[in-house]
Amino acid sequence: MNTIFSVNIYKEQLNIKNKPLINYLLKLKKQDSKGRNISNPTGWQSFDLNVGQNVFLELAKEIETNFVKYINSIPLYNKFFISSMWGNINGYKDYNLPHAHGNSVISGVYYLKIPSESGRVCFYNPAHEGIDYLWEYCLKEFTPQNSSSWKIDVKDGDLLLFPSWLKHAVEPNLNKKEHRMSLAFNISIANVK
Repeated sequence: MNTIFSVNIYKEQLNIKNKPLINYLLKLKKQDSKGRNISNPTGWQSFDLNVGQNVFLELAKEIETNFVKYINSIPLYNKFFISSMWGNINGYKDYNLPHAHGNSVISGVYYLKIPSESGRVCFYNPAHEGIDYLWEYCLKEFTPQNSSSWKIDVKDGDLLLFPSWLKHAVEPNLNKKEHRMSLAFNISIANVK
């Protein structure tokens, strides 16, 4: 048996202080309550953040350390940098539509606050149209290899890294009392113009 075209999704639990990051996002949302809408028809998303600010230094260092482990597993090589980062705050029924990230190589999410029933991240198989068309009627069981989509549970402090071209979405937050909060980011090649 040969396995081809596999997609690695990296998941690691980080041990950093989330409270300053949460407070920063809440303050930012208070200053700009509208935010921007890209993949989020509802909920709040910040404009791009300055990763060089002190509040992000600990997280940026952890992202870089884990990024090296991740790209070595693929393997990729070059000089990379965090090219963009933004915050997400999703209340009751807020969600993110299926999307991919352009102009970057690797994308990721750091989960600041994930209350119960606040939704999972869903990744779409690059061959999902073909699988949905015929395979769903003849599969004995769904696995990460044969499913048209796969949902991953996350919790506070989880870091996910994945190829930027991989389509993904976030389920609605069904927690009526608490917000789901995360920081999403893109990593690009440093010497490409």
